[in-house]
Amino acid sequence: MKRIYYILFSLVALTSCQKFLNTTPTSFLAPAQYYTGANLINALAGVYDPLAQSSLFGNELISGTGMCNDESFWGGSGRVPSVSNGFSATYNYDFTSLNVNGIWSSAYSGIERANQLIANINLKDSSSAVQAAYGEALFLRAYYHFLLVSNFGAIPLKLTPTITPDDLNIERSPIETVYNQVVKDMKLAESKVYTAAQLGFSGRVSKTTVDGMLARVYLFMAGYPLNGGTPGALAQYDSALVYAQKVVNSGLHSLNPSYSQVFINEAADVYDTKECMWEAEFGGNNLSNIQAGGRNGNLNGITFTSAATYSNVTGSTDYIYLDSGYSYGYIFATQKLYNLYAPYDSRRDWAIQNFNYTVNATPTPPVITRTPLSNTTAFAYNRTCAKWRRNYEVVKPKNKNYTPINFPLLRYADVLLMLAEADLNANSGTISPAGLNAINAVRERGYGITANSAPLKSLTITNQGSGYLTNTFNGYNNASVGNANLGNGLAFSSTISGGKVTAVTLTSGGSGFTTASSGTIYLGNMWAANTIYALNQQVIYNGNLYTVTTAGTSTATPPTQTTGASSASVTGAVFTYAGIAATASGTLLTKADVDLTSVSMQDIQDERARELCFETLRVPDLIRWNIFLPAMNAVKTQVSNWSTFSVNTQSLILTGYNNVAPKHLLMPIPSSEMSVNKKITQNPGW
Repeated sequence: MKRIYYILFSLVALTSCQKFLNTTPTSFLAPAQYYTGANLINALAGVYDPLAQSSLFGNELISGTGMCNDESFWGGSGRVPSVSNGFSATYNYDFTSLNVNGIWSSAYSGIERANQLIANINLKDSSSAVQAAYGEALFLRAYYHFLLVSNFGAIPLKLTPTITPDDLNIERSPIETVYNQVVKDMKLAESKVYTAAQLGFSGRVSKTTVDGMLARVYLFMAGYPLNGGTPGALAQYDSALVYAQKVVNSGLHSLNPSYSQVFINEAADVYDTKECMWEAEFGGNNLSNIQAGGRNGNLNGITFTSAATYSNVTGSTDYIYLDSGYSYGYIFATQKLYNLYAPYDSRRDWAIQNFNYTVNATPTPPVITRTPLSNTTAFAYNRTCAKWRRNYEVVKPKNKNYTPINFPLLRYADVLLMLAEADLNANSGTISPAGLNAINAVRERGYGITANSAPLKSLTITNQGSGYLTNTFNGYNNASVGNANLGNGLAFSSTISGGKVTAVTLTSGGSGFTTASSGTIYLGNMWAANTIYALNQQVIYNGNLYTVTTAGTSTATPPTQTTGASSASVTGAVFTYAGIAATASGTLLTKADVDLTSVSMQDIQDERARELCFETLRVPDLIRWNIFLPAMNAVKTQVSNWSTFSVNTQSLILTGYNNVAPKHLLMPIPSSEMSVNKKITQNPGW
């Protein structure tokens, strides 16, 4: 259960029964009552609430603004950017756009709520609950200001509640002034909030969350446009290093051994405070009085929009998904991002789509299968973000458009990479052992190297086998040892001659292999029970190769014969013996293969893309590194020189890259602010 939003709902439920236009209130909570006792947690939940609104991490920031960069773009078959979708992701917005106005108003709504709590809380109460709430409000006020200053530049600094209309007329404070206040608030918050161990979940801000965010803030202060400010960039890198190291030294956080499990947990309502230090929380399916769902996994997941698996809900316009979850799949990976991964980097085939959903509507209910995509560069511009997968949701039934999937605002992997970046720059381009260990820890986990297993880095044929069909074997395949699939996504392309496997090239190293299991690997797809098989598909069982000669659904009984065909009454689909399965031995990837011995800023930039892609950090990173426009132009050139497209057309991909201009280093001050604030000014170019 997502705690913050169920607390917030309880507040809404208590107040929503009163008619809004009643002139004589029947009940009223004075500030002294509202910001104390049991009501305090409700007030605090209200300060967190804007994070999950559709204008921030509930929709816009995960599928719109900032999602066209050098690692991702907005797209989809037959789509054209419109006011309702795609405009902000393709840099079509201006100061009147709802997307721009929404980001601004939601952030300032959070600031106003934080200011109300800060102004009215009883700080004479020294209890941990009161002091922690005060600290969290301070931090959130700082964080909302940070979102604003990093997107809009100089902004009105708002540190008191709005009392009169004149309070809305505020000049823009210099960028450095805003950042200094952000740091001041966060430092005070650090001494007040609970630890991660005391909280036990990641929907509220902990002490190490504050430390990690301070590291991020200092890195932003070191970079463009502030470029270090008064103390200089070196001092800011020193401070970023101090706070990142605080997180590491706390001993409260560690990397989840499995990269994919981080995002499975977010879909399955499982808190992992070791890795996911702070998350925007979502919950439920929006089909009850509790409306706490978001769009994570729905707008930015693997495309799946088949109507065959939906049925209308009585009395509702929503559709309920029966299995894997409806997803529009608006956000796609660039060729650059895809190519940054080595074939044996396990993050690639989790972060970036490597299969299509296929629906067979004949059975009741329909059967959904996965059709693997060939691991060739020609397919890279047609692959969506795949980090958050709706099939892991535990809330049933599933809503068509809203999910309970949390969104990470700070992960421990990010802290380690910030530590490495700060260390590199604080030491004038020479990274220390601590910084080197930090980035290598992220790389080792990303490549799937654990104490007991690793992916493969190569395959060597040991038996060419017999009976292979050229039209069924090339492309994406699972290897098997005995009768059990190994690894997570092992894939290879092969050359077939005379029914034999004469060459094999590893295209995905998978994960979970050991020295013993990598010794004899059967080249092909393992037979599986209760699976729909098409004509001429080939499977392996007990080291034998079988060809499907009558399509159908397999039973629980596998083929075992070494001549002729199986009986349809026994095996369902008919499997005809084709020959002996080809085998190969695999070479395990080691730490020595992936660990860096020296680090450059290019290494940092690339590793952040591999690890943190689609987590809303890329555009801010590119801007603070002062390489945003060159990076966008490089992708534009790459797409312009590409010739093979299927899902996305070249013109659609290029939309955002053609639109981007120097003015997009800052967003425009929105019309909603320009119309009420007499002292506000507009950003250059808008």
